[in-house]
Amino acid sequence: MAYLDLSPMLQAMRVRPSEFEMQGVYLHHIPSHHLLNFDTSGIARVHARCDCAMLDVSRAQSEEMRAAMSAWRVVYWEPRLAEIEAEKRAAAINREFASHFRPPNAWRRILALFRRDSRFILRFETQPDAGAAASNDTSGQRRSAERRELLPG
Repeated sequence: MAYLDLSPMLQAMRVRPSEFEMQGVYLHHIPSHHLLNFDTSGIARVHARCDCAMLDVSRAQSEEMRAAMSAWRVVYWEPRLAEIEAEKRAAAINREFASHFRPPNAWRRILALFRRDSRFILRFETQPDAGAAASNDTSGQRRSAERRELLPG
């Protein structure tokens, strides 16, 4: 029986690992659009739009491909995924940082004006109790000492 020779794909995985990516359970060779996965018996299956998918892969090359794919995942794919995630996180942080310096929209400008103006109008003072101040002179002095203006006027 004639088998498909996976040697070119194995060589490309070793020399040019960036040409491959995982798409679910499939190993995808980006330039050729060939997909490779393993069936339940552990035999590699090539999925392609050309005649490459017509031949089966030998058990020996299937095992070699499984080992090469495991090494590729550890050496290239998992670090690449971590790098992609780090780039996404950095981009999100940069977007958030930039948003802190955007000019405020009209609604926020109005709210900011209201907040600025109201700071100088609102004052919080504790009022001494008239009945308690008359009955106890020292308590009235203490309360007047506690009287404070919280916001500048």
